[in-house]
Amino acid sequence: MERRSFIVSIESVLTGAPAGTPAPADARRLLNHADVIYAVESETQQDILLYGKAKLERIARSDIPEGARVLRIAMGSDRRKLQRLLALVRDAKGSHDYAETA
Repeated sequence: MERRSFIVSIESVLTGAPAGTPAPADARRLLNHADVIYAVESETQQDILLYGKAKLERIARSDIPEGARVLRIAMGSDRRKLQRLLALVRDAKGSHDYAETA
């Protein structure tokens, strides 16, 4: 099972600029092709699930190995960009799995 994971900056996703991956790629293209998308908080390096909950649940339940294309987006210090990112995920995937904590 091949594991592919990329981390890109929030700016590259919001602007569509080339992402800082091992091979330069359009960040929005990576977003479109990802099975699982996380936002990564800059201070804690904690992953916040934005998309792919059903895929992760299916992998956890299955006895058959299944890969996932994972995209991690470094948020930086400006959390206001999260709403713009969620809108892009919703446009690309039709929905998102982000749930705000109380």
